[in-house]
Amino acid sequence: MKKFRTILCVAMALVMVLAFTACKAKDSTDTPDTSKTPPSAAPTSGGQDTAQPTETQQVRPSTEPGSDMEYDSRHFIYSLSELENRPRKLQPGTEFVYLAGNDVPSQLPWNCASEGWLWCNVYEGLLRTNLGDVTDIRGCVAESWEHSEDFLTWTFKIRDGVKFHDGTDCDAPAIAKAWEFTQQASAPYITNQNITSWEATDDKTLVVHLSAPCPYFEQAMSNNPLMPVSPTALELYGIGDNRAAIGTGPYKIESYTSGVEIVLKAFPDYYLEDKMPAIETIRYAIVADQNTQVMAILNGDIDCARLSTVEQYYTLQDQGYDGILEKTIGGANPFWLNPKWVPIFQTREVRVALDRFIDMNAINDLICDGMGIVDDSIWPTGTPSAVPYDQYYYDPDEGMELLASVGVAPSDIKFHAPIPDFAKQDFEAVQDQLGKAGVEISLEVIEAEANFTLLRNGDWSLQVGSTGYSSTGPYIPWGYILKEGCMIRQCWQEYYNPELYALMLDEYDKMVTASTWDQMIEHCKQLTTYVQEDFGALAGYQKPGFVACSKEYKGLVLTTDNLFIQMYLLYT
Repeated sequence: MKKFRTILCVAMALVMVLAFTACKAKDSTDTPDTSKTPPSAAPTSGGQDTAQPTETQQVRPSTEPGSDMEYDSRHFIYSLSELENRPRKLQPGTEFVYLAGNDVPSQLPWNCASEGWLWCNVYEGLLRTNLGDVTDIRGCVAESWEHSEDFLTWTFKIRDGVKFHDGTDCDAPAIAKAWEFTQQASAPYITNQNITSWEATDDKTLVVHLSAPCPYFEQAMSNNPLMPVSPTALELYGIGDNRAAIGTGPYKIESYTSGVEIVLKAFPDYYLEDKMPAIETIRYAIVADQNTQVMAILNGDIDCARLSTVEQYYTLQDQGYDGILEKTIGGANPFWLNPKWVPIFQTREVRVALDRFIDMNAINDLICDGMGIVDDSIWPTGTPSAVPYDQYYYDPDEGMELLASVGVAPSDIKFHAPIPDFAKQDFEAVQDQLGKAGVEISLEVIEAEANFTLLRNGDWSLQVGSTGYSSTGPYIPWGYILKEGCMIRQCWQEYYNPELYALMLDEYDKMVTASTWDQMIEHCKQLTTYVQEDFGALAGYQKPGFVACSKEYKGLVLTTDNLFIQMYLLYT
């Protein structure tokens, strides 16, 4: 197969690993509670076998075109023995340089939600999912926790001696205050978990009240939405100032130079043995140019990188790169239509015709040299809420017939699409496909930050990518895209089918108040079905992801959905 030197755009993702597990859990530093069995534990890896891998059976998804994908809902583990034998203590003088890829002006959790490579090492939750396994919830800032019989009151016992990076205590009153700032900065972080109130009843006890059961509440306590930030720093600097980016994680932010690097240092007062960092200094190199990235990897100036193009992968292969070079599969990339901004999209036949005019296999070949996977659902094949749909297919003749049936000519479909610079090639491929059918799109490339503003305001016509979907958090996007006032509205059914929109809102309420993970997944699948049968979004394709890492470092572990690296597991 010919190697195309083309650009692979990376979808923005919010990394949160949320699910539902035990009725009551207690955790020492490393040992999960097994005293009670959850009524319905979260399935891992979409039904795939998730037994611990051996040294010769490493967790690596197959990525050859046409192969059966293997999803692991936890992590990509390069070597299990290296992981098990990591030192769990600081190695003075060690340094690791990681490609950030993009600048992050504000490193606070609510302002860097898609940069999990940063926040998952600087911040941490009351709880944690051990290696991303949603059935293995352990204590982190909290050492134990329990809930009332009706799942509406949760009580967390905060571990002694936990410090924020500024030296202040991370006790129950500090966490309660930190959450007030979280609510001010991004209210959905609170409301999406059905939280109505919380209070510190003493220095070690935090009590949280819910309006309804939340089947993924423990996982929400493990990840970005409710990771406490130093309230002392927030009071001093405010919720938008990166000087307040102070958590309790194994690494603290040492310095930030705009457009150059973010430097982390191992936190000397870190408390949790199982997450004790070994590498002393982490440098996130901010290098935007892809050729420069490759040269820096080959020269050893960058120790590890997530690569965003097929061209980079082939170049490293061709140049005999002697480090770890792995090919994986990225996240979902559905194409969302905005019938509010483009009224002609309100006609279902038009939406279906657009799908018929877009040859996803051709786009996959063009951009990814055929190494991606063309999906039959808006979510990746094999993940929990993916619903295979046989009505996504390329047939331009049928598309023409559909338009004719409602008295629409292809030339009647004209719209403007402001697009982020990192997705330029995807949109150009769609523009070319639709142009062959006579549909006219004008593209305006804008910076990612400006694009986010347009997304929040609904001032867009066509968007590609998922908002936070993961194998272990399949319900996450709906909280960000469905309701009025949500962070990034992508479902606009109320403008052309109010009855359907009402059903979707009802299904969402059932999803977020379900009693078990399995019940929640069924409602999640129904939302997926509503969107797909309505053609509110068109199935896209999963792009290949690539990871390059120097063999000097051991303990390489990355999250499977987005390849965020766990820095505290690395050592030399």
